[in-house]
Amino acid sequence: MMVSLPSLRYLVAAGVCFVCLIQIGFQSFRPSFSRLDISAVQSVQRRNLTVPLRPACLEIISKANLTDTTYVNVAGNLTEHPHVGAVDAFGKPGYVHDVTALRRNPPPSNFTDEYIAEQCQVQDDDYKMLKQRVSVDMDYENERLRSGERRPRILCMIYTYTPSHSRIKNIRETWGPKCDGFFAASDSADPFVDSVNLTHQGPESMNNMWQKVRSMWSYAYDNFYESYDWFHIGGDDLFLIVENLRRYLESDEIQAAQNGGLFISNGPERMQVPLYLGKRFRFGGRIRTIFNTGGPGYTLNRAALKLLVVDGLPHHYVHDVTSAEDIRIARVFEKLGVYPYETRDENGGERYHHYSPAFHYDFRLNKISWLSTVMIDPLEGLNHSSPHSVAFHYVKDDDMRRAYSLLYHDCPADNTVDKR
Repeated sequence: MMVSLPSLRYLVAAGVCFVCLIQIGFQSFRPSFSRLDISAVQSVQRRNLTVPLRPACLEIISKANLTDTTYVNVAGNLTEHPHVGAVDAFGKPGYVHDVTALRRNPPPSNFTDEYIAEQCQVQDDDYKMLKQRVSVDMDYENERLRSGERRPRILCMIYTYTPSHSRIKNIRETWGPKCDGFFAASDSADPFVDSVNLTHQGPESMNNMWQKVRSMWSYAYDNFYESYDWFHIGGDDLFLIVENLRRYLESDEIQAAQNGGLFISNGPERMQVPLYLGKRFRFGGRIRTIFNTGGPGYTLNRAALKLLVVDGLPHHYVHDVTSAEDIRIARVFEKLGVYPYETRDENGGERYHHYSPAFHYDFRLNKISWLSTVMIDPLEGLNHSSPHSVAFHYVKDDDMRRAYSLLYHDCPADNTVDKR
């Protein structure tokens, strides 16, 4: 269900500061808030914004309609794609993975002092990015933990296939347990790596990634929608900094954005603006065609997931065969009035990165020629990446373990340095 424009009476009742909104050009911003069912969200506390959303962000969310996040069953009898679902290790259909298993029972840490010291000895660009530019504020994390307040619940989804399950093992031993829920969509079920044999239309191949992703989003909606607030999807070479992602999602900016830019709430509202977060690229150099590149993954709130699965996937590109799942997702969302949100920080630093930490350190556009045609107003130099970056791409195998050890462990004080 989507609702129409707000009335002045409702906005006054909501306690919004109209002077501030007018100053930033609110006359042209028409979010689709109307008469909300206050009884449905009476347990949620609201407060006004202290810092208004940036005009670019307001413009993006103004194009979307509010979506009722109440779950609607569209799976039918699980006989048609993309809702056929998963099969277990014995081929029995209807399998629903326990996505909390990794969070509840993470593998033991095997990052020895010797291993950490060895990784610290090479002060290359990966080291510089993860030790000097990007960080996780553990004081903030511990403070939030002590507060006992509700935090955004994130379901992390990885696409992979059987020959790459070793990559899932590395994810499970690094950032995977930090997600509130986790599963890997594969062509075989293996509970030891949380892989799910998820069926989809067409063959299991990179050239058919669109159909696999259609089934992944549908599987997440059909089985886990009401248990999570946010849903992040990416490949098996994704390095996700979950603490920074969660902090971003619970920020005043994002909480306000999914409430139409009008107010902040301490819990999920029934009516939400769909948010589609990631690293924005322009397709074919055309600024009007923008998508979130699949490399670092992209993040949806409940409203966006429901809109995609209920109103988008059944009607658009149903039988397409393509590897460009990220472009197809963007085009489906565009038909629904949802556009990639501006996720750079207040200083223009990128949060989602298409390449590895080393590649983006002291970034220069001339590193790869095609980047200049797809990136949107990127900063160069050390300020290119946000200190609170959330995702990197092309981080796999030993690089995954090294990135994790550099980001989360202190180097020995007497470490012998090999400066590269």
